[in-house]
Amino acid sequence: MAVKIVPFTPQLSGAVRDFNRRLRAAGAADDLGFPEPPDPGWMPGMELFVAVEGDVVRGGYILRQQRFWFGGVAHEVAHYRLPLSEGLIDRAYAMLGLRLVRDALVRQPRLYALGMGAWDKPLPQMLKRMGWRMCGVPFYFKVVHPFRFLRNLRALRTSAPRRLAMDLAAFSGAGWLGVKALGFTRRGAEDRVSWSAVNRQREIVPDFADWTDEIWQRCRSAYAMLALRDAPTLERLYPASDARFLRLRTPRGWAVLLDTSMSGHKQFGDMHVGTIADCLARPEDAPEVIGAAAHLLETRGVDLVISNQRHASWSSALREAGFRRGPSNFLLALSPEMAACTGPAADGQFHINRGDGDGPIHL
Repeated sequence: MAVKIVPFTPQLSGAVRDFNRRLRAAGAADDLGFPEPPDPGWMPGMELFVAVEGDVVRGGYILRQQRFWFGGVAHEVAHYRLPLSEGLIDRAYAMLGLRLVRDALVRQPRLYALGMGAWDKPLPQMLKRMGWRMCGVPFYFKVVHPFRFLRNLRALRTSAPRRLAMDLAAFSGAGWLGVKALGFTRRGAEDRVSWSAVNRQREIVPDFADWTDEIWQRCRSAYAMLALRDAPTLERLYPASDARFLRLRTPRGWAVLLDTSMSGHKQFGDMHVGTIADCLARPEDAPEVIGAAAHLLETRGVDLVISNQRHASWSSALREAGFRRGPSNFLLALSPEMAACTGPAADGQFHINRGDGDGPIHL
């Protein structure tokens, strides 16, 4: 029986549940699964599609409809999210992943994918073969409390000898000296003094109001590519009812922060992690926003501050604030038609961060 790709309706929820069970039974990761209700409520503008064979679901994907600005001109685009297929566990459906992408391109030729895990994963490999424009979104981190960093960073504690070495460094104090010598900790008193004027003017606001529209109008032509970030969009992405989000206002920009106490996280263990998830200002004002955001998270007692930022000015601002670059599994892929909208602009002129993907819901 032929496989058809159709909108996900409530009548198919049971079949999606069965699909997820088959994936898990075949050894897929516990957190790998397609949403079982048609409206999972993660973010606004999402449309869910499933691949059905008779009354059996064999895969699916999500489109999140958005508006992007390319050089100051608006375009309707969509985020291609969470494509899953039975091809993960059954070679008879090995080509279904390609069919899902092609179906999404028919619905919206201007697509982007974000995240995707690593360059060697099936999705980025397939998109690269299809001629999509690919680049990484750099990951930056700033260690605030070296002891807890060394004791909890699971990405480095991958063997008994490594765990022993990191524990010895943590308990002896050698790790603190090493991390500080490499510049991975917060800067000294002179750095805090230089930010004092900005920090006196920063504020945590309960919601995004008209003042964000002024920033949007001022910024949208300053980047080769960025997603719509006016007040109504920000309120949908980061609603005032969601207590996870800290909305930071500075004199010339804003940032959305997360302050999360992890418990058994696959990468950060039990660390208290601060995240600069989203932000906007003119490129020359990025240091003001990053400095104020990092300082605020440090004062809240986080062990580590992290951020993914593509634009060169925001990456530079992070380095100036004491961040260092680490390995990134956060990738950006643009369909050929979406890439054409950017013209010859360099990847470093794209303002892309976790606010453009599903990153905040996992932190």
